[in-house]
Amino acid sequence: MLIETNLYIFGAIKNELRPLPNKSFYTFNLRDISKAFQGICSASPKYCKAKTDVVRLWYHENLRVFHDRLINDEDRDYLKSLLKSQFEKFDLTDEQILNSERIIFGDFMQGRDVEPKFYV
Repeated sequence: MLIETNLYIFGAIKNELRPLPNKSFYTFNLRDISKAFQGICSASPKYCKAKTDVVRLWYHENLRVFHDRLINDEDRDYLKSLLKSQFEKFDLTDEQILNSERIIFGDFMQGRDVEPKFYV
């Protein structure tokens, strides 16, 4: 399901948010999908146990990859509404996923004494 929704998001963004002279860096490619999944795969199963956690992480990673490049509120709101429209495919609601002001994932709180992540 994550793959299908990400492909849908990518296709919609690529078609709707085209590069213009003032948005010349709105060039999206398959590397963007890879970056989103790289972030999802970097999550520890110790902290992402429930389906809501995984969907929150999916939402966060798509915001990180796509939202951070958008230059105006109209485009940002379009992306957020596009992402929210996919929650129903996971049988979840906006309230279940967006239950706090910000969704933040990161390992910067752990410090240097944690075990390194090995990708297999």
